[in-house]
Amino acid sequence: MISDNFLDMNEHNDFFRYTAGRWVFNEIRQLAERSVRFDMNELARVTATCFGTGSCLNIEKLPEGNFNKTFLMTLDSGLQVVAKVPNPNAGRPHSTTASEVATMDYARNTLGLPVPKVHAWSSRSRTNSVGAEYIIMDKVSGIELSRCWPKMLANQKMQILESLVQMEKKFVSAPFPAIGSLYYKEDLDDNLPQRPLEQDHIRSQLSKRTFVVGPTTARNFYDFGRGQVEFDRGPCKQSVQFRGLVCSQTVSGSSAGDYLKALGAREERCIEQLGVTSHQFGLFGGPGSYKPSVASKISVLEDYRKIAAYLVPNNASSHPPVLWHGDLHMGNIFVDPDHPTKITGLIDWQATHIAPLFFQAGQPHFIDFDGPRHQEMSAPRLPSNFGQLSPAEQQDAEALELKQSLYKFYEVESASQNRPVHDALRFQQTLKYQTVAYAASLLTGGEPRFKGKLMALADAWEKVFGKADGPPCPLRYSDEDRRDQEREQRLWMVGHMNMLRVLEAIGEDAQIGWDGWVEPQRYDAVRDRVRDARKAFLEQVAETEEERMEWARHWPFGGAKELD
Repeated sequence: MISDNFLDMNEHNDFFRYTAGRWVFNEIRQLAERSVRFDMNELARVTATCFGTGSCLNIEKLPEGNFNKTFLMTLDSGLQVVAKVPNPNAGRPHSTTASEVATMDYARNTLGLPVPKVHAWSSRSRTNSVGAEYIIMDKVSGIELSRCWPKMLANQKMQILESLVQMEKKFVSAPFPAIGSLYYKEDLDDNLPQRPLEQDHIRSQLSKRTFVVGPTTARNFYDFGRGQVEFDRGPCKQSVQFRGLVCSQTVSGSSAGDYLKALGAREERCIEQLGVTSHQFGLFGGPGSYKPSVASKISVLEDYRKIAAYLVPNNASSHPPVLWHGDLHMGNIFVDPDHPTKITGLIDWQATHIAPLFFQAGQPHFIDFDGPRHQEMSAPRLPSNFGQLSPAEQQDAEALELKQSLYKFYEVESASQNRPVHDALRFQQTLKYQTVAYAASLLTGGEPRFKGKLMALADAWEKVFGKADGPPCPLRYSDEDRRDQEREQRLWMVGHMNMLRVLEAIGEDAQIGWDGWVEPQRYDAVRDRVRDARKAFLEQVAETEEERMEWARHWPFGGAKELD
């Protein structure tokens, strides 16, 4: 509470520390990455001044995400606004906030999307009075889609998807001249690479500041330690013809293929600098197991480099770089509670970036599901024996039909209203795209599986690229190469399956890529399960004390001291 009877809000430590969960291992480091100290009294004063009021009467910390602290600020006028402060793990200082603000401006005032208006912000924590980067913005009207989705009718849910397709159409309608992230020109140092936008979109309609494309803030250029490594983060340009527009962009080259090369070069540089990280997708390194190595990862990336330029879609409509909100889960979509098919706001634009459409497009997270996809263009139907099923089986069948129907509706609606996105999503099901996806995640991914994917592409080369007019295949694999790959993949799969079994023993909290996070009330129980899983695994795989010590050294989920 800040008012005439002033209380020091800096005494409320929960404002500054992470309170949404705990970690059963590496907790000190994880908490440090999500804790930020600043002057809350000053943030309240800046907020009140911004709106011409005398004081901020109340500050409420909103449910905490992974990368930011957000606060509901109630002013003495009764107005409520939101203040957002990024955690240290949100991205590079200055760039992350500066790009987010410019992106929100562009999305709101150029594309006409329902984005909160930014009223004040600072990306320079060392020189502002708050002592941290911050954004002060409107509170979005309405409620989270997640609060009304379960009660909505199927046709209402489809209307939400229709609206999202139309919003995605706006992204596609405004291709950019380069790959990277959006900034105001004044926020990029002169020594940083940047490219201006096309003339029609070069200035903010609200602030009149000049937009430019600068280095990317995409999370996959910073996660798993990548942020510690110096490499080219753009902007990258490429020349393509699309709907009569020429989008001039490259990644140290002149085509979308150069962007795909750059993804491989990024992984190569990070692997060289960081080595084999602890984030591999299996339990490796012990006696007789698969042993990931820098050399093996670099070797397969060298093969990828030979073919990367050929892996772009044949359909050029999905080549242009576009802005895309890649985290539209139901908590980031707000709707009118009285008319839940009306979207009132889209939030969380941090790390939204510009990349080729075929790499950006994706179905809304909340319509994805585990289960069979309906392959026909007609609407999904209940099984013919529905009447003979038990009540529980009928409920499951109806739930599956609804999931299939929503997924199919989005696909058909995109095909009808936003064909480039539909084509981009179809491309993502191809061997070409799968090869790119393996390359772009090799820092943590499995090189034997990636090499198998390259071999499959080499075998299908003429089918994929054409026999008469396609490029010759630059990949050559001997019978010995193939035998080595099969042996290494078998070992890799053993480690991967061991990981899955351990995660299953730990319980629903743990999945591939788990970093140890749990809800606070589950901390003790989950820590005990991790300790038991570690003990059981070491007893299973180690026959001698020496082997046990070697496996314990490679166990990724905390040591004995940390778990006891």
